[in-house]
Amino acid sequence: MRNIIIVCDGAGPTGGTERVAITTAVGLQKRGYNVAYFAGEPIATPELDAIRTVSMDQADAYHASKAEVLKRFVWNTEAGARFGKFLEEFAPSDTVIHVHAFRRVLSGAVIKEAKRRGFKLVFTLHDFGVVCPNTTFYIAPQNKICTLKPLSTACNACQCTHRGWPMKLMQTARGANLARKKVVNDFDHLIYVSEFSRRIIEPFIPADKPATTIYNPVSNDKQDVTTDQGAAFTYVGRLSQEKGVVGFARAAKAAGVTCQFIGDGPEREAILEVNPEAVLTGWLSHAEVQTKIRQSRAVVMPSLWYETAGLAVIEAIAQGVPAIVSRTCASTEYVEHGVTGVHYQGEKELTAVLSAMTEEQAQLLGTEAYNRYWQDPLSTKKHLDQLVQVYQSLF
Repeated sequence: MRNIIIVCDGAGPTGGTERVAITTAVGLQKRGYNVAYFAGEPIATPELDAIRTVSMDQADAYHASKAEVLKRFVWNTEAGARFGKFLEEFAPSDTVIHVHAFRRVLSGAVIKEAKRRGFKLVFTLHDFGVVCPNTTFYIAPQNKICTLKPLSTACNACQCTHRGWPMKLMQTARGANLARKKVVNDFDHLIYVSEFSRRIIEPFIPADKPATTIYNPVSNDKQDVTTDQGAAFTYVGRLSQEKGVVGFARAAKAAGVTCQFIGDGPEREAILEVNPEAVLTGWLSHAEVQTKIRQSRAVVMPSLWYETAGLAVIEAIAQGVPAIVSRTCASTEYVEHGVTGVHYQGEKELTAVLSAMTEEQAQLLGTEAYNRYWQDPLSTKKHLDQLVQVYQSLF
């Protein structure tokens, strides 16, 4: 194995999926592999400057014009053709294609094109989109987790999206097309990012599909446990409904504590409406995010959906900052309730937790989280070692 091609819709620090894809690309190239990065959206980080990166320069399908959405939401033929042309420079005998995200821009067309040419394909399941048409197992109009069988009659009859029936119909068409073309079968190996998400997805995946759970990486660098904790409770990520950000803002106001949101998204104005004192920074560089986390009382993961991982939670405990996590998300795997952080259920309980979290308690929880984490850290080195083992097993 000589060449590794990273495929991802995004090419900037806009979320955990992109963060892991970029970290993987940079780390593998430093190990001497010939790494390339194929993206749907424009390149938006200098971290990729040293890596050969090809971009479709297309907008996220959820933010593109109606004409663009109709043209490529279900199947991006142009992306498939462009990727096929790019693959002419590589040989299937010594190349692995590692896919991180393909539904928002690139579509299943890039997967089919790679498989048609005989390449080995690995896919990290950062969300549930390979089986759930709405990608989240979440019914947005009802603010609740969905337990319906994907693409069943009941699923197809349930309007679960943020944007009404037009988007639901398009997502159903995309999901049905992926199922009909059996795109998931084209992957030679699947990577789950937590045992939590694996339990949810695996029942809908072919039983004989090789798979490994590899947790997302944080850093190789151990810093001293933070002594800079302030009063702010911090959320890091996209500001969207299923992330529970508005409920967090409301709970923080009720508790009389400071909340800050690092990221951006459609719920920005709704956050300010329920809590005008909320601090919204927008997207920051990775270094700036780490500084904000170190200066926080705790990191909050308020997701209403089955969050598959939660990179910010790992980054917090690695620095000695405790995490407050919803019981509906995979971050509970990283946090022992009452020992290294807090689990909660519902906005009322979150309000109580925020009110009760003193600086002294945060330091005790954070220090214990820090000590336990660094006994077996989720380092970039460990992550890359595990990935390379998977890659090599394909030949």
